[in-house]
Amino acid sequence: MKKVFLLSMLISLSATGYQLAANSGAASPEKTDVKVASPDSLNHIQLEELVVSGTRAGTNTPVSYSNIAASDIKKQNAARNIPAILQNTPSLVSFTEDGLGVGNTYFRIRGTDATRINVTLNGMPLNNPESQEVFWVNLPDLSNSLQNIQIQRGVGTSTNGSAAFGASISLQTAGARSESYGEASTAVGSYGTFLSHIAAGTGILENGLSFDARFSRVLGDGYVRNGNVNHTNLYAAISHYTDRQLIRLSYLKGVQHTGITWEGVSEKQMEDPQYGRRYNPAGEYEDEAGNRLYYDNETDNYYSDILQLTLTRELSSSLVVNGGLSYNYGYGYYENYKEDNEFSDFGLPAQTLDGVTYEQSDFIRRKLMENDYYVANLGLNYTQKRLKITLGGMYSYYDGDHFGRLPWIKFNQSVAENHEWYRNVGRKSEINLFAKADYQLNELLSFFGDLQYRGINYKFTGMDDDLMDITGEFNYHFLNPKAGVNLNLNERSRLYASAAVGQREPLRTDLKDGIKGESVTPIQPERMTDYELGYRYHSAEGLQLGANVYFMDYHNQMVQTGKLNDVGYKLMENVKESYRAGLELEAAVPLWENKIRIDGNATFSRNKIKNYVAWFDRYDNQNDWGWVGQVSEAYGTTDISFSPNLVGAAGITWQPTSALYLNLVGKYVGKQYMDNTSNEAKSIDPYFVSNISAGYTFKKSTIGTFNLQVFVNNLFNREYVANGWAATDTFADGSSIHWIGYYPQATRNFMARLTLSF
Repeated sequence: MKKVFLLSMLISLSATGYQLAANSGAASPEKTDVKVASPDSLNHIQLEELVVSGTRAGTNTPVSYSNIAASDIKKQNAARNIPAILQNTPSLVSFTEDGLGVGNTYFRIRGTDATRINVTLNGMPLNNPESQEVFWVNLPDLSNSLQNIQIQRGVGTSTNGSAAFGASISLQTAGARSESYGEASTAVGSYGTFLSHIAAGTGILENGLSFDARFSRVLGDGYVRNGNVNHTNLYAAISHYTDRQLIRLSYLKGVQHTGITWEGVSEKQMEDPQYGRRYNPAGEYEDEAGNRLYYDNETDNYYSDILQLTLTRELSSSLVVNGGLSYNYGYGYYENYKEDNEFSDFGLPAQTLDGVTYEQSDFIRRKLMENDYYVANLGLNYTQKRLKITLGGMYSYYDGDHFGRLPWIKFNQSVAENHEWYRNVGRKSEINLFAKADYQLNELLSFFGDLQYRGINYKFTGMDDDLMDITGEFNYHFLNPKAGVNLNLNERSRLYASAAVGQREPLRTDLKDGIKGESVTPIQPERMTDYELGYRYHSAEGLQLGANVYFMDYHNQMVQTGKLNDVGYKLMENVKESYRAGLELEAAVPLWENKIRIDGNATFSRNKIKNYVAWFDRYDNQNDWGWVGQVSEAYGTTDISFSPNLVGAAGITWQPTSALYLNLVGKYVGKQYMDNTSNEAKSIDPYFVSNISAGYTFKKSTIGTFNLQVFVNNLFNREYVANGWAATDTFADGSSIHWIGYYPQATRNFMARLTLSF
C-alpha cells in the first residue's frame, strides 16, 4: 500500500511540475532576473559538487582521503549498512552485532571509534550531539540515496558538527538526473534477508524543477538469535536549478526495528552445543519450573526524521555561497525483560499480594529518548587566480529527553501501568566557525591553512535511571589550527605534509559518570596533534599509488575500558599520554586494457598508551560479592584497545564489458585487545574474510534495463569474531575473573538482487 501511495504521489508531483513548466514557458523572459531554464549536464554536475565543497578535501589538499562513487557503492550494496559497504577502504574495520551487517553495524578508522568520526549529510552534521555517534541502523538502506562519499582520515579539514578526531565522513545524497527515470529492485538472501526498493524522478524540467523519491524496506532474521530487523527508509527531494543556483528541500525518514544484540556471547557458550555461535542471551529468563524461555519483544526501536533546506549560489565567477537549515527529530526506545530486580531500584515500595510481600520482581522496562536537533550553517567559497578562501559558520541546538517506563511488573499491587521511574533532559548548543585558505605559489607548490573555533554549552537536569541526580553544566572552547603544504613533483605525482590539532568534549555518559562519582577521575576533554606525510601517483593509464605516514599524538585520549553499561555503551577513560603511528599504502593497477583491475591497501601501525594504570572493582569473595572498593594496577606501555597493528584489503575486478563484472575481495584484520592491559586472555584473534560479487546488465528491453547482482559473503566459510567486550573483577584474596563477550560474524551467506531501471 505504501508503494502505491508513493508512486501516486510521484505521478501527481510530476504532473504539477510539467504544468509549472508550461506556465513558465508562457511568461515573458524580460520580466524576471533569474534564468529558469534547465542547466546543461555540466552545470548541473558542478552545482551538485559545490553543495559539499566547503567541507571536503580537494585534489591538492594535504590530507589522506578516499572518494567512493555511486557506482562503487552499488557494487557493495546488498541490504547492508554503510560501515559494511566501506569495509575495504584503508584503515577501516567494520563489525556488526547481528553478524550480517543488516542490523547494528559499526566501524573504526585507524582504531578510532565512531564517537570521534565526524559525519555530515550534504554538509549538515549527522552525529547525535550527546553520544557524538551516528547509529547507521537508524537510517537503513541510506546507501541507496547517496551519490558519493568522502572519507578523510586523521583530523582532516574543518567541518560542521562534532569533532573530526580520527576521521570525517562526508555523505552527499543523490542529485536530480537530466531525464525522468524509475527504478525497482528486490533482493533476497540468507537468514531471511529481504530488501525491496523503488525510486522515481521527473528529471530536471524546463522550469528547472525536479522531484525525486525513494522508498525501501529491509527485513531479516539475522545470524544471531534475536537479530531480526524490520526497517523502512524514505527519501524525497524537490530541487530547483538555474545556471548558477541550486536550491533543494529534502526529507529523509528512517524507521528501525531490531532485536537487542549488544550483549555478546562467551567463548564457552559458542563451543557449547546447547548454545552455539548464534546464541544471544537477550530476553532470557526462567519460568517457575526452571525452563529457559525468551521474552519475545526484546527490541530496539528508533524513528528518525531529517528535513534539510540547502542553497548553493554562484554570486560571481569567483564567489559561491552555501547555506542550509536542518531539523532532525528522533524518537526511540528499547524494551527488555529484567529478572529478579529490586523494587527499590525503580524507586518503588515492596508490593504485597495475597499476604506475601515481594522485595523483588520480574519487570519489563522501556528506556526512551526523544530529541530535536536544529542546525543552521553558512559558507562562502572565494576563488581568485592562485588563492582560494573558504569561510564557514554553524549554529546548532539540541534538546533531548531521556526517560524510563515500566509496562509490566510481575508482582504488582499498586504501581500504575507505564510507571515513569526517571527522566532527565539534555540541552546542547554549539557555535562552529572556520576559515580555510589554499594558496598556489607556483605550478609546483601550494600552501594550506585552516583555523576552527568550536564553542559548546552543554547542560542536563533531572534524575538518571539509577535514581541519582545528574544536574550539571559544562562549557568548552576549542581552537583548532591546521596547516599543510602540497608539492606537485610533475603532472602525475605529488607530495604533501600537514599538521593539525583536534580537540573534543566528553560524551554524555562520561559526564554523567563524573557527576555521580562513578569514575576514578572525572573525564576530561581530549586533544590530538595529527602529523601527515604522503605521496600520490596516478598515470594516464589508470595506475594509482599512494603512501601516507601519520603520527597522532594524544593528550588525555579517551579510550575504551572494555566494559559496557546496560545499554551496550562502551565505557571510556582518559589516558594522559598515548599515540597512534602508522603507514598507509594504497594501489590500483589496471591490466589487460583496463578489463582487469587489482586494488589493495594496507595499514601498518603502532597504537600505544604510555604508563597505563588500570582500575578494577574489588569484592570480598566470589560467594557474597560484597563490594569493598577499587584497586589499581600499573602496566607500563600497552596497546590501545581495539587497535590492530595490521589492517589490509585486496581485491580483483574483472569487467570484460560494461555489462558484466566480477569482484573478489579479501580483508585482513590483526589481533585486537578488548581493554588496554594487553592481556592475551582479553583479545580477539586475527581474521581474514573474503567476499565475491558479480553483476550483469541485460540489454534494454521494452520495459527497461534489468541488472542482476549476486553476492557471496565470507566465501571460505570462516568462523570468526570481529568485536567484543571485556571486564575484570578482583577479590580480596588476590584472585580475579574476566568477563568477556564476543560478537560472532556470519559464516558463508548469500544475497541476490534484481533491479529494473527505466
